[in-house]
Amino acid sequence: MTSQRVVPLFSLVVGGVLLTTPMAGFPMADLEALNRELGRLCSSPPPEALAVCRIHARLIRAM
Repeated sequence: MTSQRVVPLFSLVVGGVLLTTPMAGFPMADLEALNRELGRLCSSPPPEALAVCRIHARLIRAM
């Protein structure tokens, strides 16, 4: 039960950070590392990570 709540909470936090932080203030190396790790996770996602992987895919398509 807890792991099911962690993924949506994580996606809300990441979304909030993306919406409230100016892109110029982003540490690009950390953003690239996060993108890499999400790519690895989403290549074969556990059921709990599907929502995060969908958000990641939308962000990548928007870039």
